[in-house]
Amino acid sequence: MSRIAFLRLEWTLSLALVLVSGVWATLRSLPLAPLLVPTPGRVLAGALAGALLWSTIPVLLCAPSMQRVWRDVLRPFAATITTTDVLVIATLSGLTEELFFRGVLLPETGVVVSSLCFGALHALTATYFVWATAVGAVMSALTLAAGSLVVPIVAHATYNFGALLLLRRAAGRAASSPRPERPPTIASPHGIG
Repeated sequence: MSRIAFLRLEWTLSLALVLVSGVWATLRSLPLAPLLVPTPGRVLAGALAGALLWSTIPVLLCAPSMQRVWRDVLRPFAATITTTDVLVIATLSGLTEELFFRGVLLPETGVVVSSLCFGALHALTATYFVWATAVGAVMSALTLAAGSLVVPIVAHATYNFGALLLLRRAAGRAASSPRPERPPTIASPHGIG
């Protein structure tokens, strides 16, 4: 998929999630607006949680199926996007997915179902489905503990921003290296650390 096609898809899906979330919240009298009030503590907690999620990338990439997705899908795509694209994608996905999954689905269906739905949206492989479902449960816990959507929104956006920048860096190294690029491992000096 081209950069422009992906960005159009991201904007379309994000707008659809906002629309569905708004309509659902209105019909079911779910108070979303009070959950979106930022405070410095919530923003900081979200940024720290998102940064902690970066440490899972090398573990996730131990799975051969994720190594293939990294090498054949994600890294080539990341080579086409700009830093502005990374910021837009991270912000849109963090805001709109958390608005829907934690703002609407969580209070309606609970942690398990909303996390499974989140995992299904990200099911590139079975491994990624399991990982994303676990991340969905963590985001639900953050929402419930903070009584706010700000923490998971910032955590999600922070994670996506860092992961996409890591992919761009790996794509740049692969393009300039004569030998095949391997995904970062826990001991790799090029991994998250």
